[in-house]
Amino acid sequence: MNCSLPAPSFYVSMMHNVHFISTPIYAITLFALFREPSKLFQTYKYFIIVHVFTYVTDLYAINFISGYRNLISEAYVTFGWLPITYLPYDVYRTTGWLADWGVSGILQFYILAQSIIVIGVSILEMFHHRFKVVVLRHSTSFLESLPTYGLYIFRIFALAHFITMIWSTIDSNTLVYQKQKKDALFRKYPNVPKELGCHSVFILAPEDPILMINCGIYGVLVCIGSVIGLSTVVFINLFLTKARNLSKETKKLQRMLIFSLLVQGAIHVVMIVCPIFAQLYQMMFIMYDNDLSTLLLLCVAYHGFFSTCAMVVFTKQLRQRILNYFKCSRNKREPVKIVSSNQIGGISTYVESQVK
Repeated sequence: MNCSLPAPSFYVSMMHNVHFISTPIYAITLFALFREPSKLFQTYKYFIIVHVFTYVTDLYAINFISGYRNLISEAYVTFGWLPITYLPYDVYRTTGWLADWGVSGILQFYILAQSIIVIGVSILEMFHHRFKVVVLRHSTSFLESLPTYGLYIFRIFALAHFITMIWSTIDSNTLVYQKQKKDALFRKYPNVPKELGCHSVFILAPEDPILMINCGIYGVLVCIGSVIGLSTVVFINLFLTKARNLSKETKKLQRMLIFSLLVQGAIHVVMIVCPIFAQLYQMMFIMYDNDLSTLLLLCVAYHGFFSTCAMVVFTKQLRQRILNYFKCSRNKREPVKIVSSNQIGGISTYVESQVK
């Protein structure tokens, strides 16, 4: 069997060449975030930056952290993992750098899962930062503190997955379960491609207790994350509706920021959860469309890129700054008024940011 068999050239081209579009977008966005002097964004922008970089590692920590994570996730999927499917068989064969370096398929899968979990943590951290600024500074209600406790629980399960990933790496039985499942596949379907027996192939093995524990962790994290995100939005909107000591400008700004976050989170959910549901559908029924599977893998790879684009489109201050970079004919600086979220006695503060 040829374990070094490359992925189809068109698929590799799609995975790699989108970087010619996404990388400049990331660079411009990060540059704009670094240059943003507004007091409102001094803390929040670092969450976004780390979040952006994490997306690219899958391919390739407040506004800063958001950007880093997107980059890492994107780079990991497109260069390190680079998986291909063999529907209707429930397997992934990795063809990226990690496969060339001899990393097992199941470990590569766990690294991807951990990267997505870290992205989830960064998104919830941004939600919680907005929640803390808007609600927790003005309220001590136990009910309104539940999203904070939920975030602690989410972090614990994220750490638990990291521990089980390490456990799986040092437990030799993990590879034994993988080999047994592959052997069973060959016995049941003698004509399957021989490369599916390679070390770089991941196959779902229900007999593996660590894998099943991790699947349970994924389910819990999805549920907790959904509850935290939605409850945060609800509590913030309720607080802003009832608040009497906040100006209309401040309320409008806070709603704009939370809506931007909501859109970013929704993009991640759709572009990651849809492939997961497709995988579950494949397990319960039978799918033969590898083209659809390839499209879903592209969604997993570039979900961070689309989320970053949404952040730019729906965050007014960031959008204005980036648009001004493209207005080369303007040589003078234009003041952009930004409403600070800090208010004392109902008086809002305006901060002028010079946009070059």
